[in-house]
Amino acid sequence: MIYIPDISGFTNFVNNTEISHAQHIISELLEVIIDANILGMEVSEVEGDAVLFYKLNEVPPVSNIISQTEKLFIAFHAHLKKYNTERICHCGACSNASALSLKVIVHAGEIGFTIVKDKRKPFGPTLVLAHRLLKNDLEENEYLILTDAIFPNKKATDQKLFPWVTLKSKNAEYDGNVIHFNYVPLSSLHDKVPDPAPLPPPAKIPNPVKKEITISKPLNFVFELVTNLDLRLLWRKDINELDYEKNQLNRVGTKHRCLFNGGFVDLETIVNDFGDNIMVYGERFTSAPFAKEITFYFILTTIDSGTKIQMEGHYQLKPYWGWIFIPLIRKILNKNMTNTLQKLKSYCDSTDDIVYATI
Repeated sequence: MIYIPDISGFTNFVNNTEISHAQHIISELLEVIIDANILGMEVSEVEGDAVLFYKLNEVPPVSNIISQTEKLFIAFHAHLKKYNTERICHCGACSNASALSLKVIVHAGEIGFTIVKDKRKPFGPTLVLAHRLLKNDLEENEYLILTDAIFPNKKATDQKLFPWVTLKSKNAEYDGNVIHFNYVPLSSLHDKVPDPAPLPPPAKIPNPVKKEITISKPLNFVFELVTNLDLRLLWRKDINELDYEKNQLNRVGTKHRCLFNGGFVDLETIVNDFGDNIMVYGERFTSAPFAKEITFYFILTTIDSGTKIQMEGHYQLKPYWGWIFIPLIRKILNKNMTNTLQKLKSYCDSTDDIVYATI
């Protein structure tokens, strides 16, 4: 059996930020697809926006294939829904991620294997046809295709088990040969995709520590440097090492560890409401020695000369005697925020372009 889930929906992007973020999003979704494998399939390879699965010596029952596709589809779109509530970026890729779609091609037949760099890869006409079925004229954006090799008896599926399934048929011509297949539209499964749990923003204090700076670069340029962990070491030279999930986009709840000469700091990405027409990024520090919790916010607005950044430091005191440390906490925050903004401005003044590493 050949089983190919394919992601579609990303088209053209106009800048490197969107291309980089699209790569991260696709990488995350491919991992979601692979983790949703309940049929014990082998992963042959990742092919751009698709995963090639195969299962030897066995073609599972159609009901099992439909169950597999249902689980995969729900996991895929549940992950996408998180971008509506957890994303911190407003670029084209991040803003349009929820519009991505999924189609699945399932075929069966004899396959051969070739060895490339000690890795066994399937090949042959069965595989070629499965890939060609990805290109078809179906009107639906999301569907499951089952060839006659998978579903030869044309019987309807068990409506009690799969009430969402509507089985349809189609003919397609490839290299002069007419291929008949059945397909199931998947759009009705969207009703089964759960909404992510809301994430309440951290509390703010009425008198945070504030610092401000102006940078002569566009807001999106500065915001990308602040939020993209892949770029953090470019301007934070005081950080020796940054430990984080490199194949995932930074969003609400993302955790990372900064290693310094004197130790390490664990941080979590947050957002909060600071009004309209501004961009905000925050990080929470929960292991401060003198406070229960410290949060930093970068509040960015566009001005004629570039970007104004106001940085705020909020803190939650430890019970009982925490107020004693308020002067020390504010002194440390003032020093760290000044240092951070100066390093960011210095880097922005020294470069006109962001170079992304290839994922």
